[in-house]
Amino acid sequence: MQKKNKSNHIKLIVNPGAGDAVESGHKLEQVTNYLEMKGWKVDVSPIKSLEKATSIASRAKKKGYKIVIAMGGDGTIEAVMRSMVNSKAHLGIIPSGKENHIAKKLDIPLTIEESCALILSDDAIKLDMGQIKTRKGKKFVFFQMASIGLPTDIYYDANKAAIKRLSDNKTEREINFPLKKQPKFELTLNGESKMKVKTRVVMVSNTPVIWKYFKVAPDVSLQDGLLDVYIYPDSSDSELLSYYTAMLDGGYSGDVEIQHYLVKKLKVKTSPRLDVLSAGIVCGKGRVSIKVLPKALRVISPMKSQDMKEKQEDTTEGDLPGPVCYIVEKKQKMDCVVL
Repeated sequence: MQKKNKSNHIKLIVNPGAGDAVESGHKLEQVTNYLEMKGWKVDVSPIKSLEKATSIASRAKKKGYKIVIAMGGDGTIEAVMRSMVNSKAHLGIIPSGKENHIAKKLDIPLTIEESCALILSDDAIKLDMGQIKTRKGKKFVFFQMASIGLPTDIYYDANKAAIKRLSDNKTEREINFPLKKQPKFELTLNGESKMKVKTRVVMVSNTPVIWKYFKVAPDVSLQDGLLDVYIYPDSSDSELLSYYTAMLDGGYSGDVEIQHYLVKKLKVKTSPRLDVLSAGIVCGKGRVSIKVLPKALRVISPMKSQDMKEKQEDTTEGDLPGPVCYIVEKKQKMDCVVL
């Protein structure tokens, strides 16, 4: 596809159903009026599905747009992000969802005028992304997190329980896993270190906050070229839900043991074959590879490039140490970096 001169054009991908649908039209008018008053031509593309947002962003990148704006909630923004990897185009964000956690993490203003002004400053930073690759070669890019072993229905059950806890400070539901026995995981970290563990779920995080409310990785960097792997060995269903809901207010569950590793890439094999979930989407099953895409996304943000956080390097060779890397119940933390 031949690129056309889009130097004075902005592609605006908007989800009219995000946030307050009644106010959606008015907000869109505010955005287009502001940008056009500043001399830009705004090419608006409303979307009805997240898949459409991804495909429109991909075409915008190929057509030579220098700025692509995602206007909507976290789902819309991450859908656009998936097509912006390794692109010279800059991603602008206008938060108009209910939670807007991605925007908050990146210090994006929540008002229309301020977010538009930021976009026109074109002050972009480079952020890491993650990529899942299935056994059949299918690839899925993510910004926030991926989990293996957490079925889609349980994902929503846990989220509902989290919201319930926000309102009454107690959990009335338990996760009902379809499997009675703990699944077996075989993990290969960075192509060398191997480990086997029984657990309900392995989570791979690129950001401090996952889902809508869970702050499971407060020290995660978006620019360190590493992914944070969290393993919950031998935790019961109720213990896992208790842990997740405790993360809402920065607390923790003293009954849950957590292993925490920092990696560039991870291979996973499960028995039985388990779902691989990201952004509420099942992207694979059973055996997958997950890797970081260092500084692959250019996002317009007031944040300055972060200095790479000093990580404690694991100097041992061969297999990783036993499952005592990160134990919440003892309030101890040791990051095992596997480079």
